[in-house]
Amino acid sequence: MSDSARTVIADEFIRGLHIATLGVTTAVLCVWFLPIAVTTPGAYTSPLLEYGCLTVLVALLALAAGMVWRERPWGRLRWPMVAVALVATVLATAAVRPEQLILPPHWSWKVFGWFAVLLLMDLPLGWFFGVLALQQAISLVQVLAAGQGDKSTLVELGVTSLLVASWQGAVAVAAVSLGQSAAVARETAAQEERIRLSERVAEQVHGDRQNRYIDLSTTTTPLLEGIADGLLDPADPQVRRNCSVEAARMRRLFAESDEVADPLSHEISACIDVAERQGTSVQASVRGTVPVLPLPARRALTEPVIPVLAGARSRARLTVVARDNQVTLSVVVDGALDAPPEPTGTDGPVQISRLISGDQLWLDVTWKPPANFS
Repeated sequence: MSDSARTVIADEFIRGLHIATLGVTTAVLCVWFLPIAVTTPGAYTSPLLEYGCLTVLVALLALAAGMVWRERPWGRLRWPMVAVALVATVLATAAVRPEQLILPPHWSWKVFGWFAVLLLMDLPLGWFFGVLALQQAISLVQVLAAGQGDKSTLVELGVTSLLVASWQGAVAVAAVSLGQSAAVARETAAQEERIRLSERVAEQVHGDRQNRYIDLSTTTTPLLEGIADGLLDPADPQVRRNCSVEAARMRRLFAESDEVADPLSHEISACIDVAERQGTSVQASVRGTVPVLPLPARRALTEPVIPVLAGARSRARLTVVARDNQVTLSVVVDGALDAPPEPTGTDGPVQISRLISGDQLWLDVTWKPPANFS
């Protein structure tokens, strides 16, 4: 089963519990207690207050139904809704005639628990039982204050309260248990996603290393094999220049895997570092905001510059110019007569220009994004 499926099932658990509890509360209030209250107006000292409280509870139930239908969490409305239900049931009990307190017209003290289940099922059970105990204690005080504290009344009241609270408590326990199962399902899905993500990262890192090896095997490996076999002389200026070029390429490949805000500047710095280690003084500057370019574009920009930097005798000046529609990498070095020939023209989105003036070589590499680049 996929993580998304587990998460959907967990969410459906919670939503199903809300709908089921909402249905039970609606049936108890509107199908059972509402007809009793409407047909027994004489059982109340103030029918207006009784029916007003009943109307408030029906409106509260409609609000809860709307939130469940739109899958909105209770949020900040939870405790105000609990308070409204508690106050409404207490006032409705206060409007019942004393002799009716243990008879069917006294419906209000039985219905509050269902509102508590509905509104508190996603909290620890202590909240539900605490609120329910508070409401039952207030109802008991109201019965005693009404002069109905005889033994038979209290026994019947206690037995009825226990039966109703047991039913409501069983639903609350089941709801919390299913909610915990949903939370476990979410956590399991999240943990498995983290494991898969780490595996994908490891695969990507391995693939990047393989690609680097392939890149180096076509240029660096033959050079090292030639030096090792004695076919190439390390004292030869051309061999030394080739070594500098391959060293810069390796540094650039390593820099490509670093997490930085400006990958292009970071990779250029890796190329410059190799030139500076050879004794070349390099001045670098950036003009404009360099966008995050894709890896092929960064390689296309830096590849022509690497051999030019490696061929510099003592000085080099490198400038990155970023405009809205292009990025240009310019480099000026001395030692133009020693620099290897490089192509001039257009290669895909990259345009290369070379100019030799005296002992200086100027190279201009411009990358223009394709039409689908964003």
